[in-house]
Amino acid sequence: MNVKHLELDFGKMFYYLSGTGKTIVFLHGWGQSSDAFKKIIPHFENDYAVLRIDLPGFGMSSDPLYPLSLDDYVEGVRKLFAELKLDNPIIIAHSFGGRIGIRYASKYPLSALILVSSAGIRKRSLFRFLKIYFYKVKKLIFKIISKAKYQKLIKNSGSRDFRLASPVMKWTLSKVIAEDLRRDLKNVNAKTYLFWGIHDQETPYEDAILMKKLLLDAKLIPFYESGHFCYLDEERKFIKTLKNILLEEDLWKHSRT
Repeated sequence: MNVKHLELDFGKMFYYLSGTGKTIVFLHGWGQSSDAFKKIIPHFENDYAVLRIDLPGFGMSSDPLYPLSLDDYVEGVRKLFAELKLDNPIIIAHSFGGRIGIRYASKYPLSALILVSSAGIRKRSLFRFLKIYFYKVKKLIFKIISKAKYQKLIKNSGSRDFRLASPVMKWTLSKVIAEDLRRDLKNVNAKTYLFWGIHDQETPYEDAILMKKLLLDAKLIPFYESGHFCYLDEERKFIKTLKNILLEEDLWKHSRT
């Protein structure tokens, strides 16, 4: 396995290459690294070139020099593909990685896109609006009357991912999750497969149903015993299903040549 890195404007991005053949690319979720797929990779290295990426801010890749947008991540991946001379790879993307996969596929060609409990649907509600509004008011009041209360509020606010993130990654997370990708989904031309745990609490199954409706050509594959990590919860089914899809894609491409 080759371990290398690409110098980007905002820092180093490490990646791992193994196997030979048509390239499949794994993009991990927020707070993880490419190691998330280490148990999956050996099942594909004999038939495919496997590219795993430590997305900026995770794994061996450095924290970015400034808060990144979703487009920054997409362009980082695009530059890596150009560096490696990859033509229309297959992207397999989990959760936050799915955001990158969706935006990438809406702008650039792919052979196929496989989304695994992908993020990307931003829900808007009156309750959420009021919650954010009152939090901002409370933060402003505490900033004026008590520095200790203000710092405690900041420290304990937000999701677990947000609280655990470094300052630059907190801003990055805020920028990334602010985007709703429904329009991007409508612009994806690649055949898309949705792998989804029906017990997912992070990106609920209803998101998968909505994404399938928005996508031009999509197939939804439910995992009935899984939550947010179907590639771990139902590893054997995940590997078998992915192998079958990759074989179908290869046969379909050959039938057109």
